[in-house]
Amino acid sequence: MDNPLIQLMEKYRKGNKSAFHLGPFLPLTRIRERGLPFHAILREHPAMIEAALMNFEFGFESTVLPFDLNVEAEILGAEVLYHDAVDGNPIYPTVGDKPFSVNDDIEIPDNLPQKGRMPAILKSIRAIKEDTRATGPVGIFLPGPFTLAVQVLDIETLYLELLKQENRIQRILKQLTVFILKLIDVYVHAGVDFMIVVEGAGATVSPEMFSKLILPSNQEIFRPKKLPQVVYFYGKSEKIVDFMLACKPDGMILDKECRVENVRERLPKEMPLFSDCGGYDMLAKATPAEITEKVHRYLDMGFTTVRPNPDIYPPAKIENIEAFVRAIKEYVQ
Repeated sequence: MDNPLIQLMEKYRKGNKSAFHLGPFLPLTRIRERGLPFHAILREHPAMIEAALMNFEFGFESTVLPFDLNVEAEILGAEVLYHDAVDGNPIYPTVGDKPFSVNDDIEIPDNLPQKGRMPAILKSIRAIKEDTRATGPVGIFLPGPFTLAVQVLDIETLYLELLKQENRIQRILKQLTVFILKLIDVYVHAGVDFMIVVEGAGATVSPEMFSKLILPSNQEIFRPKKLPQVVYFYGKSEKIVDFMLACKPDGMILDKECRVENVRERLPKEMPLFSDCGGYDMLAKATPAEITEKVHRYLDMGFTTVRPNPDIYPPAKIENIEAFVRAIKEYVQ
């Protein structure tokens, strides 16, 4: 496949590793230095472009949009709440009023490129692809159908219906799957290079329920193969890995709850395996030497590459982000 992400994985299959990023990463300290309002990064294309390009400035070889997982719910009519900073620290938006009940049909809006924040996101993607500072692929970050269902339906009712009326939930998940597939087509038309599907809410149900209700919808999303696909399901059960493999992705992000020693040998030899590296405060509190040691330890385990956790609080130190990228690129097997 003639695709920048695939080319990166091939380039680094032997020898030095690649620091391509598979998830939103907003370096809060650099954002503050440049005076970018946090909410503008999430909603307005000039700030969004600048923030996305920061990944390349630090030496990461990819960037990912959007920066939060509420974009899809907003398109479907959910209220997105933007919060004031607390003690100077930004707060990510949350979903307020839910637009649907379990008895409703999910209506997919016409003209998806013009809905919600999509005009700003699509304009940003196209601009980044043309910017000389962008030295690698641009990906998209999407919720899986069940994670999206949690955002657009009352969560307590949703879980009750899982136990009482599975057919209702199956219907909703099928409708959300159609919506996600249509949205992926919009992103493909905009020129994105890869996609990451995150089914975080799936960790809140049993593996048996996941297999029966949630997995089929995710398999449907991965089936078209219109661009490289990476899957990320949360959970500590080893069955989670089997579910990811059942989607036949091009790569997978391993949940920290799963032991890589029990996973690497179960994957096809050429399948890339990714992971978050370290705790949420590592880039803020560790020394560059400690970061290098941890990154190399993770790579020694068999990961294709690792990524830092999202920079939330406390803010990451600039020198630590640079040390993280350098530790990956300097690693030799």
